[in-house]
Amino acid sequence: MQPKVQAGFTLLELLTVISIAAILMAIAIPQFQSTGLSAARASGGRMLLTAFNQARSEAIARNRTVNVCRRDFFSTYTASPRCAVDSGRWVQGWIVYQDTDASFDGTEPDSPSDIIGVFEPIGTVTANGEKDAFKVSPTGNPGVVSFGTNGRPTQALSFTLCDRTGHLKDSRRVDLSLSGHASLRALSVADTSSACAS
Repeated sequence: MQPKVQAGFTLLELLTVISIAAILMAIAIPQFQSTGLSAARASGGRMLLTAFNQARSEAIARNRTVNVCRRDFFSTYTASPRCAVDSGRWVQGWIVYQDTDASFDGTEPDSPSDIIGVFEPIGTVTANGEKDAFKVSPTGNPGVVSFGTNGRPTQALSFTLCDRTGHLKDSRRVDLSLSGHASLRALSVADTSSACAS
């Protein structure tokens, strides 16, 4: 009778497999991160487009001015979402609300009942912005976009969503015309270099 042979791996084989797995992970993780950021930019663009369309239709339906403001996500002085007046960035999200006093003075929205929609930050953001995955760069950097009772904004704007590190692949832009029409499109590197590289 022959002795039973124990099947298994040698230490050298095990170390080889672990080394190969580590190399594959080092290659794959940055690709997954890049894909995640691209999806976040696309999702953020769709959310901003939704906010503008919502504000426009609500302004017409309510026959009142409706605003979209950049959100002060790190506000600690109130439990209700607030607009960022003098500081803050659009990447921290935005708020759609009915403007009851025609004033943008740091207390907006004036009442929680004025809030129509609250949009969460895009990706992971920090209070000082140092670790934001990407940025939202509107032309002129307004703190608020107002839609009148006719559904038209006070100005035409473009919002570019791009990678904070300056990599320009998969950038998105939301264009808002004076007619109130909002559109979303993917941009080429050449189209976004000036908006995203800074």
